[in-house]
Amino acid sequence: MKRYKGISVSPGLVLGQVSLLKRENYLFIRGQHDPEKELLVLREAVRIAQNELESMAGRSAEGEKAIFTFQSMLLEDETFMGEVRSYIQSGTGAAEAMNRVGQRYADKLLAMTDNAYLQLRNVDILDVTQRVVNILAGRPRVLLTLDHPVILAADKLMPSDLFCIPAGMVLGIITSEGSTLSHAAIIARARRIPSIIQVGRDFLDDCDGRIVALDADDGSCILDPDADARQQIVSRICAGQRADEPAAETAVQDLPCVTRDGEPFELLANCFGPEDIASAVQMGAAGVGLLRSDYQILAGNTFDEQEQYYYYAACIAAAQGRPITVRTFDFGSDRTLSNVYRGDQSAHLGMRGIRSSLRQPRRFENQIRALLRAGAVGPLRIVFPMVTNVEDWDEAMNLVARCRANLEERGVAYNPDVPFGIMLSIPAACLTAEDFILDGCEFFVIGTNDLTQYTHAAGREVTSAERYFQPTSKAMYKLIRMTVDAAEAHGIPVGICGLACGDAANAVQYLHMGLRSFSMGPQNLLQVKKALLDADARPDREGPPQGVRTVRGGDG
Repeated sequence: MKRYKGISVSPGLVLGQVSLLKRENYLFIRGQHDPEKELLVLREAVRIAQNELESMAGRSAEGEKAIFTFQSMLLEDETFMGEVRSYIQSGTGAAEAMNRVGQRYADKLLAMTDNAYLQLRNVDILDVTQRVVNILAGRPRVLLTLDHPVILAADKLMPSDLFCIPAGMVLGIITSEGSTLSHAAIIARARRIPSIIQVGRDFLDDCDGRIVALDADDGSCILDPDADARQQIVSRICAGQRADEPAAETAVQDLPCVTRDGEPFELLANCFGPEDIASAVQMGAAGVGLLRSDYQILAGNTFDEQEQYYYYAACIAAAQGRPITVRTFDFGSDRTLSNVYRGDQSAHLGMRGIRSSLRQPRRFENQIRALLRAGAVGPLRIVFPMVTNVEDWDEAMNLVARCRANLEERGVAYNPDVPFGIMLSIPAACLTAEDFILDGCEFFVIGTNDLTQYTHAAGREVTSAERYFQPTSKAMYKLIRMTVDAAEAHGIPVGICGLACGDAANAVQYLHMGLRSFSMGPQNLLQVKKALLDADARPDREGPPQGVRTVRGGDG
């Protein structure tokens, strides 16, 4: 009997036999290939792959559709497929060419350690690349054929791995690697499959066919559990603890968002795309407080206006009528574009957010036109990140006016009344908040992560400066209080987002500062709601809070 510790992705308890998912190493035939023939077989393989992806999207839940749509779109990306064709023209076989380019793109994303979301998309690239390579090699796309339910084990899971296994045949999931934000994790949570990740490579070495007791509530598992361990987990399963938890969650989700002393509040989610918007809605989010648009930068290429419009429209559809707030490109968090600027124009304190967008007006206008068009589909707001002064705001809004005029000339439907606001990420903006309102700003979003690091000169990832990174410090209190007062005086909405909002204690502190709209990771919604339901909303106007919770990392 041996215990392994990992990280819980989806809670639950299960006892069962392990089935190890093994991936074959590709052996490509070397030598000179006929480019014309290889291009023909590639075209046919891509067609088959897209048909399979379309079929999976058609049979998937709403939040899962975008996963397979993204993969299909990659096979239409001219830069990506152009590189594959270039290898083929030089005599490389189609399968090897596809594998080389897919691996290179995946490695690029994996190296983006400062952007967790794009880093995790490397798995999607590998997934679709392997699909095409398997088609070219005549291999099956389903790696496991099961005749009884099992606990699935793997180094990491591709989205299609889970989708291709019949419902009910996966009791649980254990992986040696992985992330809570991966698409496979999203699917596991949506299907309520008990899952843990990052148990280490040792577990995979000799687990196939053996019995495992999986406790995904605390992120652990026992390989070859003895009689006592088996009895304990069976007793817990029989006691119905796993069934009780969703019922309790549903009960809290159904309660109105009102504090103990009768003050209403709003809980929104920070999201990356349609798939986690759908998950956030299921978890009770009243909308999307921050939709990061930066994912559309893949290997330095930005989607054109039409592609962006489809993406934003898909996000609006996933929100099912709930409002979404889209943050325009914040290039500073993406190495693909931050590398354009050097020296004093670094990503951290230089040409980030709106500053970068204003230097690249064609790219910025593409995004604004797509957003204005999407605003005709459903409720949408646009927020500019890293605004420093009114001059930034005026320059951005002049470009917005130009975008509206362009859409009018083209006769394209759009919403001229889409609200525009700013993300207060810099102390200078908080100190002059009223000026923005007088100049036409329609709402504020306070970004706690950036505002904290710029207020205290403490980078979020600098461990040695951790004691200075205080999201509810006296200085932060004054900046937030000043912003809330300005918004209240002029009757515009103000919300707060960032990783710190996902901490229940911090959320209560922000409630006392006068905030009533909170945006956080979907996984924190229930915990924060419980805390706010039990809290009094009396604004703490006597002075700043005394307790400080430090939460690091993330956007906003």
